[in-house]
Amino acid sequence: MEILALILRNLRSHSVRSLLTLLGILVATAAMVLFMSFGEGLSRALGTELGHLGPSIEVLPQGSSPLGPSYPELSPAVLKQIQTLAPRLGIQHVIPTVLLTRGGFNFNTAFFFEGLPSGVNPATVYPGVEAAQGHLHLHGQAVIGALVAQRNALQLGSLLRLSPQIHLNVVGVLKNSGTLADNLVFVPNRVLQNLMGTNNFSAILISPQPSESSQAIAQALSQAIPGIQAQTTGDLLKFVNKALAISNLFRFGISLVALIVGGLLVANTVMMSVYERIREFGLMRAIGARRSFIFRLVLLESLILGALGGALGLLVGTLGSLGVDWYTQARVGLPLSAVTPRLALFALAIALLLGLIAGFWPARTASRLSVVQALERL
Repeated sequence: MEILALILRNLRSHSVRSLLTLLGILVATAAMVLFMSFGEGLSRALGTELGHLGPSIEVLPQGSSPLGPSYPELSPAVLKQIQTLAPRLGIQHVIPTVLLTRGGFNFNTAFFFEGLPSGVNPATVYPGVEAAQGHLHLHGQAVIGALVAQRNALQLGSLLRLSPQIHLNVVGVLKNSGTLADNLVFVPNRVLQNLMGTNNFSAILISPQPSESSQAIAQALSQAIPGIQAQTTGDLLKFVNKALAISNLFRFGISLVALIVGGLLVANTVMMSVYERIREFGLMRAIGARRSFIFRLVLLESLILGALGGALGLLVGTLGSLGVDWYTQARVGLPLSAVTPRLALFALAIALLLGLIAGFWPARTASRLSVVQALERL
């Protein structure tokens, strides 16, 4: 208790300097939490999205990005081969699909089209989606996600113009499901194929029989059909997590600059405190205080600044993450930021480590002052 009282007295006596140091650590920690929360949020959101997908296997052209091809390259012959192998491999559903983006990749202005074959509705690909208006059956027309309807003021019966020659009516509007389906426009495959002048498909989605292994089917398809790659949702999630891990390193590198600045602020504050309190340390040593007591006194002061700044930075970063979540939920229907317990503990550990490293040298300097040196300042 005595040592804590001395620390608090010193921090209060230099309140402006202590507050500025605290703000430096707060900003550094908050920036790190906010940057790193994007990786945590994206990983969680994509994991949730993949869990909502019905088909657990996706067939793509060989060499395509695991996140999907940019142009239809799978021929009808490949589809026919998969359909032929389906009974032997234990495949339940084979769903060829065509993907098209119009207007860039900004969810606010772009349209993301997903083509489906005849007889297949959005609930087959995204289990659990329901119609808020109309129905889910395409019948040569369009079914749109809730956020698409909201952003573009579309409703049942609205007209979609894909080209001067191709017009579709909205026959269904989905309920807001909090999944990727909220941002999609579902149309028949042949509409998108006619628009792009091709008979090919972007991907072929496959659902195995309940008793069959998705991984085994994916491997069998990749070996049996040249020019394709079959991946499970687990494979895709692994790829995404690797990409996010790399991006997390970059974000942490950016945060590290702020953390170093915060550490220098703590070191400067504590070192200035040491120089201003040389006489005080001399008197402590003269009345019997050990070097270890002086060392602990200064080091604990640095740790307290780091811990307080880290806790406040975590709070500010969490509030910022909630704000990002609110914005992305409203815009794209997905929470893209999350402060997980793992991230919170990491941020607090970094703040404490910052305080420990920044306070070590000033504490060492203070503990090595001789009584004679200190009393010369009297």
